Amino acid sequence: MNAPEKMHLGPGSVLGTLAICYAPLIDSKRKAIGTRLTVLSTRPQERPPVGAVLAALNSVWPESSAPVLVAPLDADFDASAHQWVPAKNAILEVPSVSLRDPDVQLIAQRLFRDGKRLALRGRPDSPLPPALLACFEYALIHIAEDRRAGADLERATNGALRRMPFIITGVQTVADIDAAFARGAAASVGWPLDDAQHRQARPLQPGQAVVLELLRLVRDDAELSKIEATLKRDPALAFKLLRLVNSAAFGLPVQITSFQHAVMMLGYKKMMRWLSLLLATASKDANTFPLMHASIRRGLFLEYLGAGEGEAELRDELFITGAFSMLDRITGAPFEQLFELIALPENVVDAIVHRKGPHAPFLTLIEAIERSDPIGISRQLDELAVPIGACNQALLKAMSAANTLDADI
Repeated sequence: MNAPEKMHLGPGSVLGTLAICYAPLIDSKRKAIGTRLTVLSTRPQERPPVGAVLAALNSVWPESSAPVLVAPLDADFDASAHQWVPAKNAILEVPSVSLRDPDVQLIAQRLFRDGKRLALRGRPDSPLPPALLACFEYALIHIAEDRRAGADLERATNGALRRMPFIITGVQTVADIDAAFARGAAASVGWPLDDAQHRQARPLQPGQAVVLELLRLVRDDAELSKIEATLKRDPALAFKLLRLVNSAAFGLPVQITSFQHAVMMLGYKKMMRWLSLLLATASKDANTFPLMHASIRRGLFLEYLGAGEGEAELRDELFITGAFSMLDRITGAPFEQLFELIALPENVVDAIVHRKGPHAPFLTLIEAIERSDPIGISRQLDELAVPIGACNQALLKAMSAANTLDADI
């Protein structure tokens, strides 16, 4: 079947044949400045045209003002790309190996003339014409191919490519990332979540301790006066609560200035959720910022994928499972110590600490997505009896929702 025949497939049908994975783009300040989506076909023998893949992504595009790199890894990069109507923040990756074909060079140049944003993936094996290089905003360079790391920096094959902002891929440690930033990298694709330094013991920071105490009080349905007294120990936290209940989302006709009134307006259920988010974002250690970013997206993904609209308790449990799944690395305290300070549902603790119970497969699934492991994704989806299209929709919905939440915590 040729590309034009494939293009009649609707976005929904194509979405159900793709394995979508994501990684944040992390800058030197450890902040997420964008996202990279990698897309693999579950039917690689068919090699879908790139236009069909891009059209399918448009139907569930994550809303964000930050750039989103799109990497259709096994799609045929052909003229079907011209049919794509991208979001403003979308940047399409073009594999450098495909540019050996003069026809693909022409396709890339036409995409650029049409206003589509492009990034070059991989170091070309021979210099590219300047007019072609000018089409690309970024170069994605694997750490093993980064010639800036070698003594032959000045003898690199393409001076123009060296001047293009580059994003490093394939990092395995925080030290790898630090070295790449020292060489001028604009960002790293992903973050080494399991680097040993994240597991080093360190005392809880004051803000984390207050949030943990509030979580315990809310969980125990403590009196409002006790919650208020704890809030007053952390003025910044108290301010965030007042800002939240007085935001446009609540639409209250009067200004709330009482802490007790603010807690009443929020309610204990929503208070528990808000505090869970804060606990996952309370660290001042810059190296934990990417962990916080991942935690929120894990929580939302588990919630959207594993529970329906009428299952509020299950939704909360799945959210906390994802949001707390890296809490030991964020706080520097072992789970056993943390969970002595706050009582959590048994299914949550079983999933996080023991990797068992009904919530555990969801956590294993998001970890497979984060490491771009299509075999692991397929295995977990089979265990959960969840179609891959539903997984993709939940993932991209979670990314959109997390972008909004980031501004509220």
